[in-house]
Amino acid sequence: VNLACTPDLSKLITSHGSQVHGKLKMKLHPLVKVMFSFHSSQSKSTIKKNCSLVEVLKEGTNFAFKVPLIQKIINTMWFANKHDEGIVFPEHFKPFPYPALALVLTAVSLPPV
Repeated sequence: VNLACTPDLSKLITSHGSQVHGKLKMKLHPLVKVMFSFHSSQSKSTIKKNCSLVEVLKEGTNFAFKVPLIQKIINTMWFANKHDEGIVFPEHFKPFPYPALALVLTAVSLPPV
C-alpha cells in the first residue's frame, strides 16, 4: 500500500506511537520484573537493590542477550491472541520489523515501575 505522507496521516501515526509504547511497557514490565529478579517494595533497601540491578543491566548490552525475554515480549505484545496485530496483519510481521524490535529494546532498557 502506497500512502502519501499527509499532515493528517503523520499526526495519526505519531499520536498512536506513544500509545503503542505505553501498551508495550505495561505488558513487558511484569516480564522484566520476573526475568531479572526485581522486587516490589517501598523499602529503601529493596529500592537500592533494584537501582543497583538496573545499573548492572545497563552496562553494555546485558539485557539484550536475554533472547527468550525479547521473544516473550514480542509474543505478548503482538501475537498473544487472535485480535493482536501480528495475527490480524501477518504480512506486516514477516519478517519482524526492525522498528518494532527497536521499540522492544528501548522499552526493555527503561527501568521497571
